[in-house]
Amino acid sequence: MIQNEHQYKVTKGEIDKLQQVIDKLLEQQNIPPSQLAAMQNSFQTQIDRMQLEIQEYDDLKAGKVEITMGSIEDLPKVLIQKRIGLGMTQKELAIKLGIKEQMVQRYEASSYESIGFQRLTEVWNALSASIPNVTVS
Repeated sequence: MIQNEHQYKVTKGEIDKLQQVIDKLLEQQNIPPSQLAAMQNSFQTQIDRMQLEIQEYDDLKAGKVEITMGSIEDLPKVLIQKRIGLGMTQKELAIKLGIKEQMVQRYEASSYESIGFQRLTEVWNALSASIPNVTVS
């Protein structure tokens, strides 16, 4: 999942690089067609996955995604999606929390694994998160 503008730009750049690799592969005359097709499919699969991540990020920023939580395990992803959906950067969230941007980056990179309950509550409140549809089984 793309979590910030830097990752967004890097992902777009990686797609461009992979597309260039595919283009160069297609120019090769000495690669057997079956091997060429396998390599092309492999790179295309990576491109498709990254394009889906870009689309998800764009949709979140545009408010086109309904953010729901099926279980408590979904909470880290919900917090990240909520921040992106609000158009809030990691730096802006850090300012609201009174911490450094790098801390928010670490929280999100680790899916909020190392966060204490008090800080988790502060993040929730900083995002003005309302309780989404929760299914308890």
